[in-house]
Amino acid sequence: MRYLSSFRTSLKISRYLFRTLGVMLWAMGAVITLFYLFNIFNEVKSDIHQQYSSTYDSMVEYVHYTDKTLRSIQYMVDSHIEKLAQDPNYTPVLSKQLNLTYLPLTADADCSKLHETSKSYLVAFNQLFSFWRNNIVPPQGLKTVFIVGPESNCMIDLAIRNSTTSLQSFKKIIHENMRTYMSLRAQGREQNIYWITPASGIDNGSFYILAPIYDKGTLIGLIGLERSIRLEQFNLRYERPISTFVLNANNRLVLHFPYDSNLRSDDYVYQLENFHFGYDNDFSRLIYKNRLLPSLLSVVFSVPISDILNEFKLSIINGILLNIISFILITFLIWLLERKMLLPAEDNAIRLEEHEQFNHKIVASAPVGIIILRLVDGVNILSNELAHDYFRLLSYDDKTRILSIIQDKSSSYIDVVTTSHTHLQISYVISRYQNKEVAICVLVDISARVQMEKSLHNMAQASEQANQAKSMFLATVSHELRTPLYGIIGNLELLQSYELPIQADRLLTTMDHSSSLLLKIINDILDFSKIESKQLNIDPAPFNCREVFSFIISNYIPLIGKKGLSIYYYIDPNVPDIINADSVRVQQIVSNILSNAIKFTKTGFILLNIFIRDFYIYIEIRDTGIGMPDNILMQLFAPFFQIKVNNESFSQGTGLGLPICEKLINLMDGDIEVNSQVGIGSSFTVRLPLFDSEYVVCRHPEYRQNFRIGLYFFNHHLRDYLQTYLDYNGFKITTVCNEHSKDKIYDLIITDYEGLVAESKFTLRLFSTFIGEPQENAKNDWFHNTYQLDKLDGFIDQLVMENGEQEVVNPSSIMSLPDKKLCFLTVLIVDDHPINRSLLADQLKSIGFNIVLAEDGLIALDYVRQNNIDIVLTDVNMPNLDGYGLTKLIREEGYAIPIVALTANAMAEEKQRCLSVGMDDCLSKPVTLKKLKQSLLKCCDVSVLATQENND
Repeated sequence: MRYLSSFRTSLKISRYLFRTLGVMLWAMGAVITLFYLFNIFNEVKSDIHQQYSSTYDSMVEYVHYTDKTLRSIQYMVDSHIEKLAQDPNYTPVLSKQLNLTYLPLTADADCSKLHETSKSYLVAFNQLFSFWRNNIVPPQGLKTVFIVGPESNCMIDLAIRNSTTSLQSFKKIIHENMRTYMSLRAQGREQNIYWITPASGIDNGSFYILAPIYDKGTLIGLIGLERSIRLEQFNLRYERPISTFVLNANNRLVLHFPYDSNLRSDDYVYQLENFHFGYDNDFSRLIYKNRLLPSLLSVVFSVPISDILNEFKLSIINGILLNIISFILITFLIWLLERKMLLPAEDNAIRLEEHEQFNHKIVASAPVGIIILRLVDGVNILSNELAHDYFRLLSYDDKTRILSIIQDKSSSYIDVVTTSHTHLQISYVISRYQNKEVAICVLVDISARVQMEKSLHNMAQASEQANQAKSMFLATVSHELRTPLYGIIGNLELLQSYELPIQADRLLTTMDHSSSLLLKIINDILDFSKIESKQLNIDPAPFNCREVFSFIISNYIPLIGKKGLSIYYYIDPNVPDIINADSVRVQQIVSNILSNAIKFTKTGFILLNIFIRDFYIYIEIRDTGIGMPDNILMQLFAPFFQIKVNNESFSQGTGLGLPICEKLINLMDGDIEVNSQVGIGSSFTVRLPLFDSEYVVCRHPEYRQNFRIGLYFFNHHLRDYLQTYLDYNGFKITTVCNEHSKDKIYDLIITDYEGLVAESKFTLRLFSTFIGEPQENAKNDWFHNTYQLDKLDGFIDQLVMENGEQEVVNPSSIMSLPDKKLCFLTVLIVDDHPINRSLLADQLKSIGFNIVLAEDGLIALDYVRQNNIDIVLTDVNMPNLDGYGLTKLIREEGYAIPIVALTANAMAEEKQRCLSVGMDDCLSKPVTLKKLKQSLLKCCDVSVLATQENND
């Protein structure tokens, strides 16, 4: 339980951890993206810084170059002055000298003073002016060179190009910067003065340099030059637009390109240090500021951050999209993981916990003891109260033995008797619980069951004794009833062989019918008792099913003819001739159902149809009797149930026939189906499996291939059966006739019309009510029944043979007259009952055997020792020496005489006992003459008959 709770908590924690992990993964991706973008930004920033530096270097170079130009002019002038001083006659070959123009800077200016103090310098300057104007000034881009007297406040302007600055403004600017220089000189901070004045454009102007002129260490004046400056020219190598600003020494804007109104009003830029590279106060621009050395001018470069971001805008968008997609993907994966794994696992954990609680409650409330033992040491891990109480009753040795059996898995059940004499049965299964091998044991108190088993065992013994008593009773009753009944039936059978008056013959028939009915009742009761006591056995053996079914039909033909019913017997040609089953039981089943069909049918027909399907043989018996409603069908196979009409029994009987048939069919692995409708009739279908079936191969006469047969029938079912039957038997030219084809000439016409006239050699009329052998109605015009259709091909062969004047032999019944050959066989009759002994003697004499009588086994044994005996026919139960003892002694003395037992006990065990002691056959009383003869002839030596006949 605690394990499941912690597992469920772990799953919840895992779910939140996975969410946190997903957020961390996304955050890490976002950080990587930011780092990547920041790196790109730094690269762009570095590129911009490089561009700033390059532009700044260009501007510094411009200042230095201008300053160098001024120094070059001064150097040239100084050099010329030195040459003039060394050689007064030195006159350079120069261009035409100019007249110098003096411009007062103030109202009190004294230009003569400037001329006097700077005469030598001005002379040299004037002499070189044309040279450097034509050779130096053009490549330098100079506009004006001027000389200023600081004491005279006068200026000499040597204009080279037209200046965009007005003269007054120019003079004012010169005067202000001169004063600035003088002020710095007075302060001991003497340096060149640099300044820029804007022109008409916002990005261009004039760049000025003002430097001192010394003559022998004395300041005689100031020389300056004006040079045009254009900010756009410093950023020509780069495509990225940069805003450039030039500030004076007081950090005031002088020039800028392009125009930026925000920057002009931004004091933050003006307050920056001399060198700065970074962002403005609102981080909207990237700014670079530096001094244009050696001047006090400053240059400021500015690029909007938005422009920088636009350069890698696609990367930013890609990064944002990538992070959005990664966020969606991670969110989806976490959701999918939770839905497919964590949530189901959590639900399973909850269900497992519920199941665990439920199992604990089941174990606790179970009506049996349940205990879980650890296999290693047998410790009780879990148990209910009942198991705990049971387990306490076990001794240490019992517990050790139980654990040993469970570990060895030698038995699935363990029976233990506790110290309180309680019988416990322990069943177990091996499993795992809490990661350990355990045995789940169920302890059941079987004390009541043990006591019940003892009682049942006693009852079973009593029941077995009762069954044995019942079997003994049945055998005794059967013996006592069959013995006198055998005397009645046998004598009645013998009487029927004599000529008697009509009245006596009628009474004899009634007596025979009553005795047969009594025998059937006895047989039914005996069979039912055998089935109930499970003593009835099925003895399968190969037999000819066609002969058996024909025999069954022939037994009921007189009754069918007496009631005037139509009888049809169809057996498909593809039904095997030999099948493996219990022929006696098959005959009993079919006879019982057929007897009921005849019994309950007043008008109409009886149909026996035999066919095979899917390795089963189907026996269908159909009638047009009274039919049965559904409530009758539900009770039809109940023992002792009888159908009643008008609240009276419809017929005599025990009500055991159909129940016995059902039991016999089940014993033969078959089944039975019943369909019935009141007023229409009933249909019984028996299905039996086919085992080891065989077909008898017959050669068909050659004439059948060309024998023309015409079928003209009102009964289409009969016609279809005949067509199949004749085709199967080699009549290949069988034709089905109709009204238009009946005048054709055929070899044989088969019809069910009585008045049909057709041209043919033979005419065969089939009538369902015709009883008996085929009968010739007119020349080559025969009547035939519908219950011997399976022999129709032989009858056709006989007609053809007779037409060809060949001799046809009609076999006669072997039972009609005594066989003269049997008189050579001597049968020893052994029976202690005089009536039965006399009856057997008369029966065997009527058959033709030579007989010898003996009253018991001892007399018979002496006769066998002293005389030649061919067959011994003996009773089983006799005084002095019974049939079993007689057989044993005869076999022990080496006699191989056939011995046939005759007993009133119809039990299967009786026959098996007779065969086990050495008898050849066993017959149950009462026995018919035919069956008696068949059994004796089967056991006798036919070679004796042949020898006796030859000697005769």
